[in-house]
Amino acid sequence: MSKFLLLFSAIILSINCKEEETKNLILSQIGIRVKTIGKKGTAVIMYRQEGQIQEFKDAKKKPSFNSTISTEGKTYSIKCGVFNGRENSEYIYVFCNLDESIPAGTYSLSLAGTAFTYGDYHITLKDGTFDIQKVDKNIIDLYNEPQTITIDNSFNNGELTFNIVSYNQEMIMLNYHMILECNIKDNILHCPLTRKELLANLQKETNEMEIQYLDTTEYTERPLYLVSPIKIVVKDIQKKDISVNIKKLLVDTNEHDVPIAYETDVTNISNFYLFTGSANFDLNFTNENDKGEKTTKENSCGFLKYDNKPLYLVCWVNGEKTNWLNEIKTEEKVENHNIQYTYKIQPVKNEEKIQYKGTGSFISWYHPKVIDFTKNNGPISIIYWIEDPQNLKGFTYNEDADDLKCTDVGGYYKKCEITKEHFKGKKNGDYFLKHTNHLNKKSTNYEIPPLKVILEESPIPSKGNIIFSSLLYSLGLLLIMI
Repeated sequence: MSKFLLLFSAIILSINCKEEETKNLILSQIGIRVKTIGKKGTAVIMYRQEGQIQEFKDAKKKPSFNSTISTEGKTYSIKCGVFNGRENSEYIYVFCNLDESIPAGTYSLSLAGTAFTYGDYHITLKDGTFDIQKVDKNIIDLYNEPQTITIDNSFNNGELTFNIVSYNQEMIMLNYHMILECNIKDNILHCPLTRKELLANLQKETNEMEIQYLDTTEYTERPLYLVSPIKIVVKDIQKKDISVNIKKLLVDTNEHDVPIAYETDVTNISNFYLFTGSANFDLNFTNENDKGEKTTKENSCGFLKYDNKPLYLVCWVNGEKTNWLNEIKTEEKVENHNIQYTYKIQPVKNEEKIQYKGTGSFISWYHPKVIDFTKNNGPISIIYWIEDPQNLKGFTYNEDADDLKCTDVGGYYKKCEITKEHFKGKKNGDYFLKHTNHLNKKSTNYEIPPLKVILEESPIPSKGNIIFSSLLYSLGLLLIMI
């Protein structure tokens, strides 16, 4: 009898322990985030935890309960689940998979009162009725678990990977500005990352970055809600001191929100592309207005570095009529602008004048950065992200040719067509974009890297040339030895 009591007590204790281990999550809906689904895709709804916030993290996209969608008296079974790839988040996504067997149409999905067990959690969806539109075309749908890239002294190349539900060669970007070049293998999207490109796009040692894609139906960036943030960690990289001498003014005419640029004497450092953010620093400029009145203003500046180009000092200088850089009398240290470098701006007196008038805009990025005309003569489309695209006109890479044909699309984009004929008489090389300024002349946009243009294939040295070059080299060595 005592053995039976002991066994019974053990069973009761085990049940109580399991009840204590089960965590209750009561979720109230915030709203549907992905409601238009392609031939095969995922509806995504955002929920918020009620009461005490539980640490729930799961980014496997594993279905955990069944539901239905309905339209015009027809009902279809679907599989749904919960997803969260973020640390300490009170928000949890509920997803529902819709495959090709469900025809296009408008459906109703009701999740109110749904309760299910997932791992150690008993989850209740308190409310939520949603309309879902399923269309007969492919729409991008990716998901992944959290990924971390650590850049240290041994890091050269890395890769981000994304599980594919649907992908149609959409442009993928990291943190709204770094365009990823990706390829598909075994239904996984692989996006290589190089040390050079990562460091050129980072301002902080630790960055938690989001992934977006460019929706070219409306030309707007859209988040991928089931793609977890990407964590980039930079460590053990010793900063170097870089002495910077400002040499000459490169852009002497600008408009509102069009940056100007100076060339410096620095050449042998790594690339850096970001000209926005809190890491920029201030320099003093003098403004002289139409009345001859002079005032000193702090203007935000940054350093930019591109392939085979010197370091550029680029500044926002928005003051009516005439501006110039104030004399820098003592060395100015810029410590938080770059992960790899501390810049030391040397004393300089440069009073080259900048003529300011009217309204313009700046360019944040463009794609693609390389155009190859060896296989076709174009036209090839280039997309530019511009804060106010209607305020920037007359784009060209060659002032001897007609301006590019461009169209403003979406709220922040300009789409231009470029042909091989635009570079007639030119050679393979890197070409800066230019626009028409308020004096009806051209100003160079140094805030973005130059476009790499391939007009013809580089000739392969003939065997005879190689042998002749080798003979000359050997003869040179022999003469040195003599």
